[in-house]
Amino acid sequence: RDLRDRPEFEDATVEDKLGAALPTRRPYDSAVAPGFMAAGDAAGHVNPTTGGGIGGAARAGTYAGEQAVEALDEGDVSESQLWEYNTNVMDHFGARFATLDVYNIFTTAYDVDDLMGMLAALPAEKIAEGLYSGETDIGLWLKVKTAVKAMGHLGTVYDLYETKKLAERVLNHYETYPDDPAAFDRWQDQRDTLMEEVYATTGADPKY
Repeated sequence: RDLRDRPEFEDATVEDKLGAALPTRRPYDSAVAPGFMAAGDAAGHVNPTTGGGIGGAARAGTYAGEQAVEALDEGDVSESQLWEYNTNVMDHFGARFATLDVYNIFTTAYDVDDLMGMLAALPAEKIAEGLYSGETDIGLWLKVKTAVKAMGHLGTVYDLYETKKLAERVLNHYETYPDDPAAFDRWQDQRDTLMEEVYATTGADPKY
């Protein structure tokens, strides 16, 4: 509306439209290097199921700023000095984003129609609650109703159940994110092994 009311744009035409790719994946394992911290999209601080990144970027920017102040006060901008930024990110939202990415991976292995049919049979409110908080409680009666509605998609539902168990293991592993970069390689190797199980269970092609 603003553009239409401005005389300098009268008779203007759109010559090109530009956009940018969203990193719909788990956060990068480390966002620090000597004298450097990445935040927001540059560090994969995006909810992999929605593409929303404003909240993650705002939080990460706050943690990065606080860590930068501390590092400058100490006169030390080494990787180990900045590492607390990584742990703050993982503790506050990175682990949850990594868990959600397991479901993101799951969806790449199935036909859209099959997924839509399955989702129509599942309790949407409980799924949303689980995706947001990491867990949810489904009563016996709701389980029975869901099973009846999902009769034509039981194979996919079972695969989703197995994926959920793996997602919980991923969350547990991210909750052990190392406080020191010396332990990072071992943690990363264990995570990579766990992700191999995720790809094997979902049948999805490795993304990264």
